[in-house]
This record gives sequence, C-alpha cells and structure tokens, in this order.
Amino acid sequence: MAHAARLSETPPTTVHRIVRQWMAVESVRVQRRCEQQAKVSTGLALGIDDFAIRKGHRYNTGLHDLRGGTFLDVIPGRTIAELQDYYQAQPIWQTLNPVAVVMDLAQGYHTFVKEMYPNAIRIANRFHVNRYVTDALQNTRKLVQKSLSPFAKADVKQHFRILGKRHDQLTKDEMDILKRLLGYAKLLRQVYEWKEAFIAWYDCSPSYVIAQKGYKRWLAQGKAIGHPIVESCLKTMLNWQEEICNYHQLRFTNAAVEGKNNKIKALQRRHYFTRNWECYKQHILLECNEEWIQYGS
Repeated sequence: MAHAARLSETPPTTVHRIVRQWMAVESVRVQRRCEQQAKVSTGLALGIDDFAIRKGHRYNTGLHDLRGGTFLDVIPGRTIAELQDYYQAQPIWQTLNPVAVVMDLAQGYHTFVKEMYPNAIRIANRFHVNRYVTDALQNTRKLVQKSLSPFAKADVKQHFRILGKRHDQLTKDEMDILKRLLGYAKLLRQVYEWKEAFIAWYDCSPSYVIAQKGYKRWLAQGKAIGHPIVESCLKTMLNWQEEICNYHQLRFTNAAVEGKNNKIKALQRRHYFTRNWECYKQHILLECNEEWIQYGS
C-alpha cells in the first residue's frame, strides 16, 4: 500500500481506506459466487480441514468445494460445539447437498458431518492416512537402528528419507541405497514392503468391492509381522476401515485443501495475524479464491 501511495501520490491512509472498502465488497461477492456454484453443483464434494492460528493452541476450520476448487468459508474453531454453533448461525451451509465429505481422522469432524450431511460419504483423506503407515515405518527404523553396528546405524539414520519415499519414485542410486538399508534387518524389510503394499492398494484397486478385499489382505499382512509398532497402527486402520475404503467410491483427496492452507499460513505470517475477524476472513476468501476476483470497474 505504501508503494501504491507513492506511485499515485496519495496519502497511505487514503489508499488503505480504499483497499479496505474494496475488500469488504469484493470478498462478499466472491463468496456468494462460490456458494452459488456449490449449491448447483452435481456431485458436490466438500473438504474440511483445520489450520493453525497458533499451533497447539488455536485453530480455525476451512470449508472447501473440492470439485469447484473454491474456498467457501472460515469456521472459527474446530470442536464439534464450535462447528455446530457456526452452522446454526450460517444456515446457507445447511442447504448444501454433498455426495461426499473428505476430512482427516479427527472424530469430531466425522461426528459433525454425520449429523449435518447424513447422506454424504465420509472419506478419510488419503494423505493423512498414509502418514500413519509412514510413521509406523519410521518408528520401526528408529527401533531397529539401535541394535545395528555403528556403520549400519549411521547409514540408516542418514538415509531415512529414502525409506519414506514411494518405491516407483526412487532414482537408481536411491534404489541401491534402499537395497542396502533393507538388508540390515528383516523387520525393517517387512514393514517397508507393508508400507509399499498400502500405497499400491490406494493406487490400483479398480472397484470398491475389490478395494475392501484388498484392504483386508493388507491388514492381514501387517498382523503377520507381529510387531507392537505395526499393531498399534493397524488398530487405527481397522477402526477407520470404512472411511478409508470409501476413497474407492469417489477418489477425492484434500490435496488442494493443503495448498490453500499453505496460502493461509503465508498470509498470516505476512500480516503478523489480524485481530479484526471480518478483515481476517476477507483476506482469506480473496487469497484462496484469487481467480474469482474482478479488478477495475
């Protein structure tokens, strides 16, 4: 704004006032267009995910139209009570009729969606689910490396990221390193193969029925390893079996949502946060729906 004020030879306070007035009008227009698109959308899929205001302390929730690629609204808080209060105050969102809602494995979100959109398919976000399996692999790696020789321990610790990468994305040099790492311990090899089998299940299941059968085989593969770290992960994967398998009914993820969350985090850093809630919300709506903004008269 200071730069614009210098170019236009206008007082910075005047430029700031004009921009604030424009934001107030344009953010409402953009949000209404996004709302209308969501209401008339056939096969509407919603994405719900939280983002931190102050990590570990305060969070907001973003509501997204995944098929339309738009950010619909900022919901203050992320608890069931906060979500319910907001939906009561904003009845427009109760009129939506999504066929699916994608979210992480937070129980509060799933309980809320069951209440608000009982006919929607609840899909566990693929990338959040993958993280549970990858974390089990890395926890196994940390355990295994304690019993290795000093050279092997340093080798595994140095190249731990290679274990987390998809096998089909490894370079030739990385494959050679991976072969060496997996040769250090049978348990590490078993858990790595189990992790790769899960990625293959997500990618290759041709139908929902086949996906359910494949998921049970993958659970059995993990159970056969018989290690507490894997069994702890399997407990979560079994509890959320339906929501995880629902990905193969409608292949939606919250990948675009994570991109929008990154924009919001960058916005908050640039502005050192904003105390005015309305101004804060206007910034987010315009930042995340920039392709809908109209400039000029």
